[in-house]
Amino acid sequence: MSETTAGQWAWAEDPRLVMWCVTFTRAITAPEVLARYGADPRVARLLDRDEANSLYAETAQEGSMLRAGSLGMWSFCFEEHGITGAMSGTCTALSEGTETLSVLRGADGMNSFAHWRDGRRVERFEPGMTFTKPQPPHPWWDAVEVHLAIRPSPHSRLMSVLEVVAAHIGAALHSRTVEGPLLTAALVTSGESLSRSRPRTTSRRPPGRLLPSPASVPPPAQMEGRTEERE
Repeated sequence: MSETTAGQWAWAEDPRLVMWCVTFTRAITAPEVLARYGADPRVARLLDRDEANSLYAETAQEGSMLRAGSLGMWSFCFEEHGITGAMSGTCTALSEGTETLSVLRGADGMNSFAHWRDGRRVERFEPGMTFTKPQPPHPWWDAVEVHLAIRPSPHSRLMSVLEVVAAHIGAALHSRTVEGPLLTAALVTSGESLSRSRPRTTSRRPPGRLLPSPASVPPPAQMEGRTEERE
């Protein structure tokens, strides 16, 4: 992992974080992401990371502080005080009519990735843990395993997950983005219960594309080049 790439993912390796969760959902806006989590986008504010953390500390929320933004055709939501984005109810709502990728660094040491499509979970596993390998087809598992093999890293296996996700969506969630101003809203009640109570509003099929085969996942040099170009 190059110095540039390591800096890009510094937020994910921050030793001060006990846990974090991030979702990526295609073809919906950041305000709609917050709404699908169960938060009220009408009261959301643009706050940077320090401001959001201060607000969380001051209000002593038992829920999550959601921070949403966009990366091209995809919108993301980052939590560092909750795991709402890894819950099945939340992912069901987020992926309705589209697709959602969920990446979790758990406080108990368990990391996970899940791919949801139109309200259904397509694939879920703990990166590098063979006993969690999903039933075939499992293109995400294959792509992450290829990445781990060609670029073994002393860092968390989640780095490979994040780089495979970045290759798929065509953009990386850079540390500069995480630190900067994002649309921020508090989720006071359990995201699971809020998301499960949200009615399905569409029967539209998702206009997506499948993850490329492992052979088409860019090798390390190409991925680093793409990252540097975005910077």
